[in-house]
Amino acid sequence: MLENQDDFKVLYTKDLMDILGIGRDKAYALMKSRSFPSTRIGRTYFVTAENLKTWMKNIAGKTITV
Repeated sequence: MLENQDDFKVLYTKDLMDILGIGRDKAYALMKSRSFPSTRIGRTYFVTAENLKTWMKNIAGKTITV
């Protein structure tokens, strides 16, 4: 059994829109960006909650342009 199932919670583009307060086009651009820790299976992009948290900590104080 997983110790912390929240680490493996999967977030999709719509979730990023809500969490980050960005529009659909920016969310898709971010998911497709090489600097963002997303995964693609078929045509679907997603990111784990843990990877998003880590990425957010690493970019703190920086400006990101997509």
